[in-house]
Parts: sequence; structure tokens; C-alpha cells
Amino acid sequence: MLIQFLGTNAGSPSIKRNVTSIALILNNSIYEVWLFDCGEATQHQILRTSIKLSKIKKIFITHMHGDHIFGLLGLLTSRSINNISDKIEIYGGKGIKCYINSFLKMSNSYINFTLNIFEINEGIIFNNKNYQVISFLLNHSIECYGFYIKEKDKSGHLNVNKLINDGIFPGPIYKYLKLGKKIKLDNNRIIDGKNYLGKKIKGKNLLILGDTSPLFNKNYNFFYNLDILIHESTLDHSMSYIANIRGHSTNIQAAIFAKKYSVKKLILTHFSSRYNFNDIQKMLKKCVKIFLNTKIAYDFSIFKV
Repeated sequence: MLIQFLGTNAGSPSIKRNVTSIALILNNSIYEVWLFDCGEATQHQILRTSIKLSKIKKIFITHMHGDHIFGLLGLLTSRSINNISDKIEIYGGKGIKCYINSFLKMSNSYINFTLNIFEINEGIIFNNKNYQVISFLLNHSIECYGFYIKEKDKSGHLNVNKLINDGIFPGPIYKYLKLGKKIKLDNNRIIDGKNYLGKKIKGKNLLILGDTSPLFNKNYNFFYNLDILIHESTLDHSMSYIANIRGHSTNIQAAIFAKKYSVKKLILTHFSSRYNFNDIQKMLKKCVKIFLNTKIAYDFSIFKV
């Protein structure tokens, strides 16, 4: 999995940074892209990347504030204009369905693909053989969600040397053994693929937060030992009171959260437009004193999960 930030500003864009959108690029079995939030001009940002609109299969909306959704309708209608007929799924809180349908009606716009809109609550909102997504409420001024994304464990590597030593030579049969299936050979011998698989490969996991004040009042099991935590850092800690009463966090509060739950990497995003590059670097220096493996997300930054 790869993460690419398409916008890292809070509230409004600046010359260097657009408003919030994050692309999660999946390449497990089928290459596809999931968007988390879709602020104004997200599709413009996408044009500056290798991401294709046709590969966006799911969009998760943390909440209904404009800097997180004002680019959504433009992106959807552009897919139609470009004759992209693939289905897309949208997950968001109460009101997301009305917002999309009202816009399409009032602007006399249309879409030529299947659009499934899911209004979510806390809990498992998506689950297939490769991934699971859990939503949970954050501490913000309106209903706002965080998303926990878990890549499921994968089968271990096929032990080819052991197979050859047992007289089972390469061929189409290996495909089924890799899946852990039992196979009957021409001599009626039955072999079990599970006996030739190495240790399971542990799937990656990450947490993508929307806007939130500190989450120390919550204690979900999936907060612990994350491969990546993406945490908002709207204001510097010197403005913690203002940040918190508005439903936001500071750089230091994000670092404390990462340390408390033993995450592997913290990525800060969603910075107030008042901050320039040097300001954000100062915020980072304060963070690493608390949590060493802290990174800053800039527009178009790419991180491997």
C-alpha cells in the first residue's frame, strides 16, 4: 500500500498546499485507489499525479465541512464526462446522500456509472478477503469519523525446494498449493498445500483521522501498534486551547497520542493556512522530541505503508 497526500491544508488552500484529500493506493490483487476526503480542487491535484480517475473505487468522507467535501461533486461528474463507467462507492456520515443527490438535481448534472452511497455509523463498514475498514467517531464540532484500515494477513511463501524434494515439480498445480488447497495427483497421492506454505505474512494497518481534538477519552484496540497513524495538526501547541475548543489537535497532542499507543510512524497533516514551510518545520522539531518517527505530509508526498 502507498499513501499519497493530495491536500494538506485546513480550512482553505494556500499557494503551496491544497485542502484535505488523501489517496490510499492498493496493489494487493487488483490495483485501485481509495480517497479519504475530497476537498475543493482535488481533481486538479490528481492531474498532477499518476492516479487515474478510473482507478478510484471508493471515497471515504470524514465529515461534511467544506474543506473535506467541496471537490467531491466535481470529481464525480468529471468521471462521467470522461466516460468512466466503473462503479464507485462513497462512505460518509448522515447527510452525504442528500448532499450528493441535491447537487446533481439542482445543477442538472448526471453520472453514467453506478454510484452506491453508504451513510455510516461506528463499526465495520467494509470487509472483503483483502481489507477491512472500521469507522469510529472523533471529537469535532460536527459528526466526524476516523477510519481504521486493516490489510488481512496473506498466505506465506510457497516452499518450492520442499515441493521439488518431494517429487512435485513446477506447474499449474503450484497455483492451487499456494492457496493452501489439497490436490490429488495422477498417482492418486493427495498433498496439502498448507504443508508447503511458510509463515503467514502479517497485513499492514493504518489509522486515518478526520478533524478531531485529542482522542485520549477513547481507547480502541486498533489504536495500538499501527504501522501508520495519520493525525491532524491544525495548530501549533502554543494555541492548544483554541485548537481544542474548535475540535482540532496540535502537533504535540498528535505526538503524545502516537507515543501512548506505540505506533510505528506518525504523519502530520491538516495544517492551518497561517503556517508556512518554516513554521511547519518548527512544529516537526517539537514533535520528534516526544515521538521520534514523526513525518510531515506535504502535497504530493508519498509514504509506503
